[in-house]
Amino acid sequence: MKQIFYHYTRWEDFQNGMYDEDKDGRRERVKLAAQLLSDPPRLYEEMTRVTQEWKCATEQNLTNASINHQAFLGQTACAIWGGVHEDETREAWGTLTNQQRYAANKVADRVFEEWVQKHADVSQQMTVFEMEEV
Repeated sequence: MKQIFYHYTRWEDFQNGMYDEDKDGRRERVKLAAQLLSDPPRLYEEMTRVTQEWKCATEQNLTNASINHQAFLGQTACAIWGGVHEDETREAWGTLTNQQRYAANKVADRVFEEWVQKHADVSQQMTVFEMEEV
């Protein structure tokens, strides 16, 4: 599968503040992320929701072989579900047990494989020049 590119302003994770920083409410958002990451059935729902609702961010990241797909899906699931910033999700990850991490990664692997199966025919590759046209 070839890499698909979008200008970052089209990424839904960017548009929804996933890369923002906000100290107010941080502790609560970290707890929310840990709650979601440790609930495999709910995590599956939210990761799948990301792949369905955040098309540009998903295509940009899941077609990039050098991206950690598990981390992308976990961070975006926390963002779409609870407005959690990516650094807060990373902090929450540190509070999980190894068993919880393993289970969350298995969910991400499942969602990734399902997405790849549905999008295996994605063969377009956009250049920097084409991005401005989209």
